[in-house]
Amino acid sequence: MSDRSSWSKLRPGSCDGWHSIRVVSGYIALAAVFVAVAFFIKHRHHHEIQQRWKCATAIVEEVRPEVIETVSNAKGSRTALYEVSILAKYVSDGVEHERWITVEQPPVSLAEAELQTFRWKGQHCVVRWKAAAPEDLIAEVD
Repeated sequence: MSDRSSWSKLRPGSCDGWHSIRVVSGYIALAAVFVAVAFFIKHRHHHEIQQRWKCATAIVEEVRPEVIETVSNAKGSRTALYEVSILAKYVSDGVEHERWITVEQPPVSLAEAELQTFRWKGQHCVVRWKAAAPEDLIAEVD
């Protein structure tokens, strides 16, 4: 089989075939543009965090659950919900700091708060803050 006959068999024979090729190519190009835009936005967000935020590795010295609300269920029993704060010890700009930071998470039950106390005490975490507002700390605990 010659190259010319092979090429003619690969090419679409009608306008409908060419239209299908253009549509598929358009979808592929659209997907490539979507991936490029998503990558750009993620990169820009990461760059913004690096410019505006400071962070430090901290050690969780103490964990303290605090009751924030009591919820009643349909059977009439009451459950206390807790928010968990940690005493984080970290170094920033050569100065050692020790601060209580409320962990950003939904309220938890007493059993879960005690479990977090057991798991987090003595562990490392990341503390970050905006450079413009160093008193507003955010703790990222695993």
